[in-house]
Amino acid sequence: MTEETGRSFKRFIGVNLGGGRGKTTAVARLERAGRGVSLVEARMRHGHRGGGEDNPGDSGDPLFRDEVLVAYLLRHLDDETVVAINAPLTLPPCIRCPLPCPGVQACTVPVVAWMRKHAPALSTHRGRSDRGKPAVTPYTQRASDLLLTHVGLQPRESLGQGMGPLAARAAYLRHALSPQLRLHENLIEVHPPATIIRLFGAAVEHRLGRGPADEVAAQRRKIFVGLGEKLRFDYVWPEIVVRSPHIFEAVLSAFTAFLWSTQGWRGPADLLPPVPDEPAIVRDPLAPALAEFDALWLEDGWIWVPPVQTRPEPPAGTV
Repeated sequence: MTEETGRSFKRFIGVNLGGGRGKTTAVARLERAGRGVSLVEARMRHGHRGGGEDNPGDSGDPLFRDEVLVAYLLRHLDDETVVAINAPLTLPPCIRCPLPCPGVQACTVPVVAWMRKHAPALSTHRGRSDRGKPAVTPYTQRASDLLLTHVGLQPRESLGQGMGPLAARAAYLRHALSPQLRLHENLIEVHPPATIIRLFGAAVEHRLGRGPADEVAAQRRKIFVGLGEKLRFDYVWPEIVVRSPHIFEAVLSAFTAFLWSTQGWRGPADLLPPVPDEPAIVRDPLAPALAEFDALWLEDGWIWVPPVQTRPEPPAGTV
């Protein structure tokens, strides 16, 4: 991993966002401990046995429904806290646009024009073409969806199948927590599968969630072992993390925030290799697309993922 730089946060909260009923929503809280972090809380409800620290004063609904989740985040929020959520924190450009619509092909909104120009090349490069599907649908997609898909990081389409309720809930929570939480400052969007791909490779991520429960849990244990001393389980039972996909993703969301804070990630530029191969850049449409994306991502939104070169050195035979 790279040397620590940049943002000075000491608390990292990860939220695996489920539907508004709260049954699959999980939270994880990491606190700085030396050059790494300690997992002090990870749970799907208040009173979750083995989940670490809890607030004994909490009463009423134990699940992380909207009011409970907002109260939880505000209770732990200060100037040294960053929150990472694994759901879209911005809506696709057509959904948030207040202008009269001339249609996608005639739209002059900068990010839609960017998507219209670059989506065909990004979707067809390396054999990802689908002739029966439009190259871009900016009412369901964001630019970040296109870019991460292009580099093999498996993002979910922002308003694709099954994502509508999560995107709507994320938009509500962002509004309810404003101005205490500010996008790209102390609030970031993450995608745990992309973090795993960057840290351990696509083959490791592919094995997660497939096969018998014991095998999946064993694979998750290997991932945490591979993170070494960067992540310590001082208060939370490891078994509740590796046995629950929701708690597992909450912990990885929080850990992604820790890496974002300490490694000086830049945003879309992190998708490029540290030492570009000039002939490859000429062939790959990623570099020119990123050059024109420029500051559009600040409003359009971004899914923060480790840079290309970010990869720990796991102990032999762990992952």
